[in-house]
Amino acid sequence: MVTKIYDHYMKNNDKDIDNNFLNKSFQLMIENEKELAPYINDFKLLSNDLDALGTYSIEDREITIDVDKINNHNASIITNKALIGIEVIRHEMEHARNLKRLLEGRDDIESFVVKCALKDYAIRHNLDYSYDYDLGETSLLSMRIHDNYDTNPGERIAEIKAWKYLVNLLKNRPHTNDLLTARSMLFYSYIRGYEKDNYLDAPTLSFLLETEMFHDLLFLKRKNDKKKYSLDTRLLCGLPITQNEYDNEILQKVRLKKRYK
Repeated sequence: MVTKIYDHYMKNNDKDIDNNFLNKSFQLMIENEKELAPYINDFKLLSNDLDALGTYSIEDREITIDVDKINNHNASIITNKALIGIEVIRHEMEHARNLKRLLEGRDDIESFVVKCALKDYAIRHNLDYSYDYDLGETSLLSMRIHDNYDTNPGERIAEIKAWKYLVNLLKNRPHTNDLLTARSMLFYSYIRGYEKDNYLDAPTLSFLLETEMFHDLLFLKRKNDKKKYSLDTRLLCGLPITQNEYDNEILQKVRLKKRYK
């Protein structure tokens, strides 16, 4: 199935994309991951109607993609519209996977930080009893979560996994601009939220502090101090990393070389 997606991608390489490209991209991906189907009720395409390139509605379980926004996207590092299109779809599918993980109630570190990212949804749907929130307080929590988008662990996980998917899809095209772009974007997704005022700040800990989830912040700090999580896990979940890991090891992970001025 990955071969089919790759062939589909290559047929549209370096071209403006259309609804047919996006629809087929989604169908090929969901056919390969049928376990996500219950968490995606609809896949919709719009033209210049979204504030973002794509969205996932957790309440309606709908993915919406804006084809014109993608074709008009002016990110300097990404010029290939097909690359952007597949990444945007994959990103939103990863949000559906986060919902799946939340509803499964797993007891692992990724599930815990996903639950923090979706805390307001979990409270509204009686999936979290650790807080005694009333309706107004839950609405305020939703606003805080929205205002801390860059450090939101659910967003970081979706972005990291989407670019990992693209790197894997393009790994047989070494020395190409597309693979270099995917690796560069994976690097940026890894470091997202860490650098702040010339010191390292773990994004998920910042998120919990800014959203005032103090019980979860204390629990996560204790859990991180007790466990020896791998760099992969800490990057995915936005946990503390060392300066050396930030400066060197992440670049090695994504197979990029450091540039010196």
